[in-house]
Amino acid sequence: MKNLIEHSAISFNLSDSEGIVHRLSDYSGSWLLMVFLRHLG
Repeated sequence: MKNLIEHSAISFNLSDSEGIVHRLSDYSGSWLLMVFLRHLG
């Protein structure tokens, strides 16, 4: 697996459970922990 530490992420938008759109760029300059869960079922 390629080491991606300290590389920039691609820009993307995601909606939360309340329909609010969050952009990766909204968090520029801040630490951000992203957790992606695969829905099973």
